[in-house]
Amino acid sequence: MYQEILNKKTILDNRKPYSIEMRKQIKKMEFCELIYTTLHLDGSIVSKDQVNQILDGEFVGEATVNDHLAIENYIETLSFMENLIEMESDVSLKIIEDIHDVSIGAEGPIWRRSNPILYTLDYNPPHWQEIREKMEELIKWTYNADEQLEGNTILKAAYLHNKLIEIYPFEYNSEVTARMVMYYCLMREGYPIFELRLSESEYNTLVLDYLKNKNIEPFYKVVERSIFNKLDVLLQITTEDE
Repeated sequence: MYQEILNKKTILDNRKPYSIEMRKQIKKMEFCELIYTTLHLDGSIVSKDQVNQILDGEFVGEATVNDHLAIENYIETLSFMENLIEMESDVSLKIIEDIHDVSIGAEGPIWRRSNPILYTLDYNPPHWQEIREKMEELIKWTYNADEQLEGNTILKAAYLHNKLIEIYPFEYNSEVTARMVMYYCLMREGYPIFELRLSESEYNTLVLDYLKNKNIEPFYKVVERSIFNKLDVLLQITTEDE
C-alpha cells in the first residue's frame, strides 16, 4: 500500500497549485479532520458535523466549554505547524515543546514532574527525572530513522507518535502532542491531514500493543490506510480543478 500512496501523492503534487477555492476547501477539511480526531480520541462526544459548524462560527450546544477551548487551541496549533513547515523546520525538542504549548494554550513547556499510572493504557511511564534524557534520545533517533526505515515517512511518524506516548513527557496532554507531532512529521513531507477512524478504546488498544510488545504494525496500518483513503478523496475533488 505504501507504494500506492506514493503514486497517488505524485499525481496530486502534479496537480498543484490548486485554485484558491480548492485550497480553501481542502484547508477547512483538514482543520475539521485534525480537530475531530483529537477531540474524539480524547473522549469528546462532539461529532464531525458539529466541529464543522463550530468552524463556520456557529454555536453548538452539545460542545462543552472545554471542547470550544480545545478547538481554538487546535486551530492555532495547525496554523503554527504550517508556519514551521514554511521555514522547513525539522522535528526537534524545541518544536515538540512549542507544539505542546500551543495545543494546550499555555506558555513554557510543562514537563512532567510526577510519576503517574496511565490506567487507560495499563502503563507506567518512565520516572520524570529521565524525561530530558529520553527526549534527547528520541530526537537522535529521528536523525537516523529515515535510513533505518528505508525512507518510509509514514512509519517514522507512527513511531514518533508511540515513542512520545511511551515517554509521556508532559504533565498532561502528552497524547494530544503525540498526535500533533505525528501530523507535523507527515505534513513536512507533503502528506495531507487525515482522520484516524478509530474509537477511543481501539486507539488505546493499538498504543498499548506498542507499549507492551513494541508492535508498531497495527497502529502503522491504520495511519497508512487513513492516508490512502484521504488521498483518494483529494484525487476525486481535485480532478475538475486541473
